Amino acid sequence: MSNLGLVLSGGGARGAYQVGVLLAVAEICKKLSIDNPFKVYTGVSAGAINTCGLISHPGNFQEACAALENVWGSLQSHDVFISDPISLTRGALHWLMDLSSGGMKRTPGKSLLSTAPLRELIQKNCKFENIQKKIESGKIHGVGISALDFHTSSTVTFIQGAQEIELWERVRRQAVRSLLTVDHVMASSAIPVLFPPTAVGSRYFGDGSIRNFSPCAPAIYMGADRILAIGVRRQQEVCYTTHETAPAQEPSVARVASVLLHAIMSDGLEFDIERIERINLALSKIASSARKNLTVKPVDVVWVSPSQDFSKIAAEHAHELPRMIRYLLKGLGSLEESAELASFLLFEKQYIQTLLEIGYQDGMTEQDKIEKLLGTNRHIESSAAPAL
Repeated sequence: MSNLGLVLSGGGARGAYQVGVLLAVAEICKKLSIDNPFKVYTGVSAGAINTCGLISHPGNFQEACAALENVWGSLQSHDVFISDPISLTRGALHWLMDLSSGGMKRTPGKSLLSTAPLRELIQKNCKFENIQKKIESGKIHGVGISALDFHTSSTVTFIQGAQEIELWERVRRQAVRSLLTVDHVMASSAIPVLFPPTAVGSRYFGDGSIRNFSPCAPAIYMGADRILAIGVRRQQEVCYTTHETAPAQEPSVARVASVLLHAIMSDGLEFDIERIERINLALSKIASSARKNLTVKPVDVVWVSPSQDFSKIAAEHAHELPRMIRYLLKGLGSLEESAELASFLLFEKQYIQTLLEIGYQDGMTEQDKIEKLLGTNRHIESSAAPAL
């Protein structure tokens, strides 16, 4: 039997798009009479939240997707972070004191926003004890949540799954066997500067999207030979560069911050999938009898990504941001220039609903590919994983 893996990338509020795609997948699964299509789950950042929302739900895949939709559909910024004037002023003062003291005074808090509400939201909606129950029942083979270790600058994938899953260690990438908790999810979704680092054990971790050049690799290492990958960036953003005339004026702080965030939170799916496609192409030219001796195997991948630019959509919905967040962003430049930042922080109903609808439409657009992926049940010639 082959294993189908689900790979969810990160992107703050953009994670609502993934839920829209998953709703389409759930509808397709219902049509095909498939209750639990995925054996392997991996996620980073918002994708880690969605992953744990799915696998910790006691029901089947369709019921878990419906529950996720209910959570995202009722979401507001105050459910994710604290943005009242007092909290933001306190955070800004901590930064100012650190900068002005020349390192002589260490103040607590190294982020602009407190994510205490997000922790409560995850604890309320994720029943982590159900993960092991699903593993023991055979419904799930393995799940991996990735985060960046601030001490080693390496990506650590916390995995919970079947005992036969082997741990791996690559350049700046390693796996650690864990019983997943809210701490792992909070660590994976800790957007630098905006959200605070989270401790797991004795180490502090940040957003799993940082330097995540091989987001599909954990799923493959855990045994997936087919993958549905859901990104949060439009494919055209990575396939070509537009030849627009550059503005004459110096870029604002907002524009620089948006570019930096875009780079830090870079969606590595495009690079990973391109690499998998090259491996598949090379393997197709090798005789099947010779493939048994290779350390790689073909992996079928369907990649679903936004058909629209979320930054432009965020600019249209910027007025929905909490007042203090709008005030701070305007201090960096225009709200239009801060659209990239806003697209990560817009946990508000109209923006979220728009992304859910786009995700569902994009998922249904790829229905034929998804049906083919779900219906694949081919003999696996080799249990080795691609050297990603």
